[in-house]
Amino acid sequence: MGRSKKNNDTRLNKTLRITGLIFVISAIFALVTILNKGVLFGKRLISINGENNQEPIHIVQVIATNNYLKNINETTDLRISIDGQDVSGGEDYELTSSDESIVVVEGDTVKAVNFGDAVITARSLEYDVEGTVTISVVVPANKLSLSAEFSEIKVGETSQISHTTSPKESTGVQVRLTYSSSDNSIATVDTSGIVTGKAPGVATITATDKITGISDTYDITITE
Repeated sequence: MGRSKKNNDTRLNKTLRITGLIFVISAIFALVTILNKGVLFGKRLISINGENNQEPIHIVQVIATNNYLKNINETTDLRISIDGQDVSGGEDYELTSSDESIVVVEGDTVKAVNFGDAVITARSLEYDVEGTVTISVVVPANKLSLSAEFSEIKVGETSQISHTTSPKESTGVQVRLTYSSSDNSIATVDTSGIVTGKAPGVATITATDKITGISDTYDITITE
C-alpha cells in the first residue's frame, strides 16, 4: 500500500505542476493581449474599448457658420470636430464638395459658385469616417406674406397656411419656413403649415424664413 500511495502522490504532484504551468501560460497570453490592445499574432482577440467585441465608434462633425449663401462668391467658414475635439485648420481630415459647380472648398472655407445645393464632406484620415453638411446657394426673398385656406375653423378642423414672396419664387427666390403658434392650446401648426383647431379662441401663426430671418403672421379663429 505504501508504494501505491507514493505513486498516487507522484501523479497528483505532476498534475498540479501541469495545471500550474497552464495557468501561468494563460496569464502571460492574457497580459500580452491586453498590453497589445486586444491583438495577438496580428489578430484581434478582444475589444478593449468597444462593447460586444466591436471597434470604438469615431464621429466626425461639420458645422457651417452659414448654411445658406445668398450671393455668388459669398463664403462661409467650416468648423470640424473629430470625437468632440475641434480639429479645424489641422491636417487630420480632408474636405470635398459634392458639386464644385455649386460650391468649392478653399481650406476650411466654402465659396458659392452657382445657385443650388451641395454637400460638403469631411473625412478623417486616421479613422476613415465621414461627416457632412449641406450648403445651399439661394436667391433670397425680401418680403414674406401669409394667407390661409380658412381664417376661421372649428375645433378639430384644419387650415393650410400659404405664403407669397417678393420677388416671386417663380424667379428663383427660395424660402425655408418654420412655423409657430402663439397658443398651442388654441391651435397648433405643423412643419408644413397646417393649422389644427384645439379650443375656441384666436391663435397667431408665425412663419419665419430660415435663410433671411424675415417673417409674417396670420390670425386663425377657432370656434366650437
